[in-house]
Amino acid sequence: MIHPTAVISGNVQIDPTAEIGPWCVLEGDITVGPRTRLMNGVSLQGRVTVGADNMFGAHAVIGGAPQDQQYTQADETEVVIGDRNHVFEFVTIHRGTSRRDGRTVLGNDNFVMAYVHLAHDVVLGNHTRITSYTGIAGLCTIEDHAVIAGMVGMQQYVRVGAYSFISGMSAMTQDVLPYSIAYGTEGPAHLRGANLIGLRRQGFSREDIDIVRQVLAKLQGTERPFAQVLAEIEAEFDPTHPMVRRLLDFAHAPSQHGVLR
Repeated sequence: MIHPTAVISGNVQIDPTAEIGPWCVLEGDITVGPRTRLMNGVSLQGRVTVGADNMFGAHAVIGGAPQDQQYTQADETEVVIGDRNHVFEFVTIHRGTSRRDGRTVLGNDNFVMAYVHLAHDVVLGNHTRITSYTGIAGLCTIEDHAVIAGMVGMQQYVRVGAYSFISGMSAMTQDVLPYSIAYGTEGPAHLRGANLIGLRRQGFSREDIDIVRQVLAKLQGTERPFAQVLAEIEAEFDPTHPMVRRLLDFAHAPSQHGVLR
């Protein structure tokens, strides 16, 4: 299932059930897994590993050299993509650098819409949705089930927590707590409380959603010391509750820019 106009060179391994469309270019140390489809003009460059049942839309470029002045061709870095991802037209995903572990990673079941850019060393979890024209700078981490609306710009090293939502046209310069809404469509981004609609759609119980809503309300907009607020949350809520624990672990983890409030 390789179109005769495709250009393939280097150490390229393609599963017999994969489909390589017209004018695709595969150049480097590349593995393409079962039933993965590359539409016309897709380019895989450098070291790229792609799992099963992925779809890459026309003219997506995967594995290009990082736009990082510290990167050199001698760096043995890569892109690793799991299973069942949809990567649409003109998406660009650059390989990693030595700044982290040398890998840009997509997990499973992600939905990356047209014209999205994922820079070097970005890590996507599973079941994320990234809407068109979003640019995610290097070394950002997007956790499971996060949803990013269109035309979002994200600074390096930002962390986006699981089950969170970022509104369209937001400029993200701080970490986004799990289960929360980051709203920056009409001005500077700020925490807008719990992602109620998203949590209901994911099947969380009313009781669990209410607990998360209360925890995030204590963080929203407060100018009190962050550590003090977290201590109050640990005292007031059950810290062994899985959702409370995830929030606290995320908040306590090292951060380059601080947590959005």
